[in-house]
Amino acid sequence: LYLHGLIGKGGIRECYRHPFRKDKCVKIAQKKEWIPELLREAQTAQLIAPYLNDFIIDYDNELVETNKGPGLVCTLVCDDRGGPAPTLGTFLQRGNSISQVERQLNSFINRLISCDIFFYDLNLGNFVVTGSHPKSKKLFFIDLKSLHKNGYLGFLKMERYIAPLARIIMFRRIRRLYRSFGLQFPMDELCRKKMLSSFWVTIR
Repeated sequence: LYLHGLIGKGGIRECYRHPFRKDKCVKIAQKKEWIPELLREAQTAQLIAPYLNDFIIDYDNELVETNKGPGLVCTLVCDDRGGPAPTLGTFLQRGNSISQVERQLNSFINRLISCDIFFYDLNLGNFVVTGSHPKSKKLFFIDLKSLHKNGYLGFLKMERYIAPLARIIMFRRIRRLYRSFGLQFPMDELCRKKMLSSFWVTIR
């Protein structure tokens, strides 16, 4: 594939429009050593699709060759004009209210907690919002490479294996997310019930 329509750029990837399919984009690793992260994201999508299918996009299982290097093809979430849907951060900066996607956010977070799916990078750039009417807004989580990635340089990283440690980290970051919106966190009781419900991380 010959890629030229840059959509966005993150810490380790660039995202381009698919040259032949308007509903697809291609993610490219900015450095050769980061290419395995693309494969990891595709594998993660397969792993968690039964739990989060309403909130994640579709990914191809294999990488494709492009003029920018190996790329991962996935669904492009579009706005009403056919352009890339805004991130949650951009959506709010445009004057929209978090209340328009609060129900979707609660459902997504409830699913993470209930199913022990440990995502830690819950920043606003990892969500996109689509839909024209306030009551039809749809929230997608688009950065699956952050599964089990705590983001610190510790050696043991025991939260990858011990579920209560993983829950402590994820619950803290979820509460921080809700505070950033000025929202009351509605799942304290669920967090208490889940905290010691099992010892080992099973979805990995």
